[in-house]
Amino acid sequence: MRRLAPIGLLTVVLPLAASASAAAQSAPDTRPPRLAAKLESCTKGALRSERAVTFVGSMPAVPGAERMRMRFELERRRPGERRWRRMRGVPGFGMWERSAPMRAGFIFHKRVDGLAVPARYRAVVRFRWESRDGRLVHSARRRTATCAQPDLRPDLVPGALAGAPEPRAGSALYTLVVRNGGRSAAGPFSVRVGPSTVELDGLPAGEQRAVLVSGPVCAPGTTVLVEVDADRRIEESRERGNASPRPCPLADG
Repeated sequence: MRRLAPIGLLTVVLPLAASASAAAQSAPDTRPPRLAAKLESCTKGALRSERAVTFVGSMPAVPGAERMRMRFELERRRPGERRWRRMRGVPGFGMWERSAPMRAGFIFHKRVDGLAVPARYRAVVRFRWESRDGRLVHSARRRTATCAQPDLRPDLVPGALAGAPEPRAGSALYTLVVRNGGRSAAGPFSVRVGPSTVELDGLPAGEQRAVLVSGPVCAPGTTVLVEVDADRRIEESRERGNASPRPCPLADG
């Protein structure tokens, strides 16, 4: 009877736009793992760099097989989509990983960083057991649980514009309501009314603030362009709608 070596344990970390790398390690435990595909971790965040998912597949040795193989396919489903779609071109996915010969089992981890939102992610894992000459001895397929990635980014929107002339000739003080309709706080950003810009230190999720901006007097009957986050510092759930024309709020005379 041939003696099985310790379980082969490999881990690979895969940004969505980076090459794959793998490192083999030995584990002292010779008990074979059970056949499984699992969602190991699902990290959510407002920033793309904070969003990641890790999957793990495990398989025990079977009689007559010398090597084990494992293949991960990454699938995504966006809101409104009925079916899961396989993501192609993700480094390290869609390729067979191979164990060392005569292992008691094979465990492989894969992590993907920089997930797009909103979406749900899962992995389909295929398993193969092969003889010494490469013949297929047995195969299996498992699916992981789902990693739900909600859109946690802020969403800055300009609201109502009011204004009144200032004592200084040709100048007016405008009040623009700015709202954050997203799920996380926005850091510092700029607010523009016509040609004038002020800096706001941030805005919590779900809150609004009246921002004072001093600028040139607008002519009644004309429009004034208002804009939030004009220099695009904030990663938002909706970038459209940051700029909008408003009727000049100043009365005649």
